[in-house]
Amino acid sequence: MTGTRTEPAGSGFVRFLKRKWLAIVLVVLAVIVAIQNLVGGDQATVFLLWSELVMPTWALVVIVFLVGGIVGWVFARNRAARRERRR
Repeated sequence: MTGTRTEPAGSGFVRFLKRKWLAIVLVVLAVIVAIQNLVGGDQATVFLLWSELVMPTWALVVIVFLVGGIVGWVFARNRAARRERRR
């Protein structure tokens, strides 16, 4: 026994879940809301500047989710670039 410590085989997955659990829960909730609104067949009205856009509610949920994901990705990328410049 030299004192070296080996990590269990599943530790990478467990570490991933510990770091990303909130994101996973939010994705699951967004999918549930989109599916429930797909089944309901409701319509959403969105006012954009001087126009009015009517679309299925599930499509609005998916669009908002995708826009949020893109914005989060851009912010994370910019933060990583700033960290690299500081080094």
